[in-house]
Amino acid sequence: MYITVNTKYLSTLYENGMKIGLKENLMMVSNIIKAENKSEYQKLFNSMKIRVSLIEENGKVIYDSSEYKKEDKMENHLERKEIKDIKISFEAFDIRKSSTVKKVMAYYAEEIVIENGKHIIVRVSKEYESVQRTLKLIFCIKILFFCFLNMVIHYFYKNYLKRDMYRKIEKVEEYLKKDKVDLKLDLEEDEILLNLWKIIEEWQGKNIKNIRNLNREKEILKQIINSIDTFIALFDEKMELIVKNRRLSYLYEEEKKDYKEMIKDIEIIEVLNQAKEIQVDQKKDVYISGLKRYFSIKVKVLKEYNRYLLSIKDITKERGLLEVQKTFISNISHELKTPLTNIKGYVIALDDAPEDLKKQFLKIIKSNVEKLENIVIDFLNITKIEKTNIVNIEKISFERLKSELEAILNSRIEENKVKIEYNLNLLNRENILEIDLDKVLTILKNLVENAIIYGNKNNPKVEISILESKSRYKIGVKDNGIGIAPDEIEKIFERFYRVDKARTSNKAGTGLGLAIVKDLVKICGGKIEVISKEGKGSIFIFTILK
Repeated sequence: MYITVNTKYLSTLYENGMKIGLKENLMMVSNIIKAENKSEYQKLFNSMKIRVSLIEENGKVIYDSSEYKKEDKMENHLERKEIKDIKISFEAFDIRKSSTVKKVMAYYAEEIVIENGKHIIVRVSKEYESVQRTLKLIFCIKILFFCFLNMVIHYFYKNYLKRDMYRKIEKVEEYLKKDKVDLKLDLEEDEILLNLWKIIEEWQGKNIKNIRNLNREKEILKQIINSIDTFIALFDEKMELIVKNRRLSYLYEEEKKDYKEMIKDIEIIEVLNQAKEIQVDQKKDVYISGLKRYFSIKVKVLKEYNRYLLSIKDITKERGLLEVQKTFISNISHELKTPLTNIKGYVIALDDAPEDLKKQFLKIIKSNVEKLENIVIDFLNITKIEKTNIVNIEKISFERLKSELEAILNSRIEENKVKIEYNLNLLNRENILEIDLDKVLTILKNLVENAIIYGNKNNPKVEISILESKSRYKIGVKDNGIGIAPDEIEKIFERFYRVDKARTSNKAGTGLGLAIVKDLVKICGGKIEVISKEGKGSIFIFTILK
């Protein structure tokens, strides 16, 4: 009974170990599948001891590293136990004989989503017959051992314990004949033996419990280390790898142990060399030109253990945000400075100006105040967009959209005597739109304002067209203005960018309008494109979801 239970427990440990190992392999395989094409990862998997299969939800095998380019001849895997189990749980594990390779295999499978949104089942497997042979060998050894132990015990019992028992019986008989029942010494000897076995049994139980707790804590620690977004590696006194997580795998060679062979980039190796030479913690931000990325590198010298803890974090995004913030602040300062300087200058000039010029100065001051107001509104819109991506769709009449848009642009329209035409092609006779009114108004306001600023000065004309389909609206804003050069079309949606012909114009905007438009269109689930020819005008076409 003990041998059976013990062997079963050992078998369970082997199975759990195999499952954990296959699960780790599957994580690596999933990353490779998402990053490489089939021919590339076949080269990787062909050299590994695991078998990798990609299976569609209907059971069709689309890739198998052992039967590469023979997948069409393979049976449908829908009835395989691990494939059935994946429908119930997000992971599946099974040990059985493979009908393909004719060996007992351990299988582990999970369902993943690849780049095109398709769900596939990734299955990794490894030969398990050798493990079963090992378990059988252990089982036989245990049987032989216990047979031998029984023979020894039998011999010991026959030649010692039995005689000792007879001796004790004879001693009890002797005590009884002498009317002495003082067997305290003999009983104490028996109690010690009994207590010894109890202690051993208790110790064994605690030991097994401690092993389970250690394995559980080890697994939790491994999950925690692999879940953080920083690469961590621990090296011994010879700078050979002890343990690492699987982050930033493009920085190191998987199978190498020595840090100079393992780490691919000299910038990181130099930081490790410095920590090793002077035995002082190191921290350095480096730019790796080959990867075009910034990294924060830290090396902690664990002197009491003769160990070196390396951590690497990709800070490219943080560096980019810092540069964006610096540029944003610089542009804000520049944009605000120009109208404020104009306002200040003309306010000072008002005191000594003749009456015929005061109205002109006041008009210029008013224009600059409006520009300041537009700058503040654009900055607030940018901040608002960055803080929330919520879309509030409601049913709005086209007449309301039109009236609110023209009210916002009233001064621009009257000043430039702009003619705005509307072309509607909606699916309902009531001309009802299902849109986020605030966002669409902001988009149209910026596009129409641009069309007015860069439009034909003699006969400015703007056409707004709305085409409705079942799932979205396609909206176009056309002008008859100066147009956009081909090399500038990709740049006009950048923050603070203005075409060369408008940079010196006091009527030009902040350069944020089209950046706001692009962000809002993206939030509304659409995209925007531009059709333009210099001197012939431009058409901005964007789509939004209903």
